[in-house]
Amino acid sequence: MILKDIILQEFKDEMETTIRIFEAVTDDIFDFTPHKKSKTVAALANHMTEIPSWVSGILSGAELDWMHYTPPVKITNASDLVATYKSNVEIAIKAFDNISNDDLNAQWTMKKGDFTFFTLPKYAVLRKLIINHTIHHRAQMGLYLRLNSINVPASYVSSADENLFA
Repeated sequence: MILKDIILQEFKDEMETTIRIFEAVTDDIFDFTPHKKSKTVAALANHMTEIPSWVSGILSGAELDWMHYTPPVKITNASDLVATYKSNVEIAIKAFDNISNDDLNAQWTMKKGDFTFFTLPKYAVLRKLIINHTIHHRAQMGLYLRLNSINVPASYVSSADENLFA
């Protein structure tokens, strides 16, 4: 298996799990926040939905400068959340079509103006900024669901609400 196949399969698996979490989100919790320092469900969902949309830019370029980034239109309901996320994931998957191991080993930089956050090989950026970042926020969304008495879908094997072995 080549590096591209490994990263792409992990990406697909984690995005599919995130779709399951998003399918549990309901419109009536969009304004919910568990704490004054926490994002609302809507803000967290909008941020999470953006993440796979960055894949094309990572794979096709050498850097992202947040000074020149235009965020997408905000999602305001659960059905648009799922549809937009699925669309962004599909676009990201297509971005892998003509990528080689050499491309994945090329350096990529995230910065804001003159400040550099990091420079890493693209495969590491995909793991850190896309996959791990998604997993982190997916766990937050799972907590938001739990606090609103919404069943939390299984992420890997089962959950307290979805026992796949029962």
